[in-house]
Amino acid sequence: GGKLGLSRWQNIFLCEFDGPRSERQMVCTIIKDE
Repeated sequence: GGKLGLSRWQNIFLCEFDGPRSERQMVCTIIKDE
């Protein structure tokens, strides 16, 4: 409790840019806390 009522949708998004700027890709990882 005490998580502003967002405990049901507690998803963490980790986004990073890998590779050189010419071939930059966004890598996103979704961590679901069940």
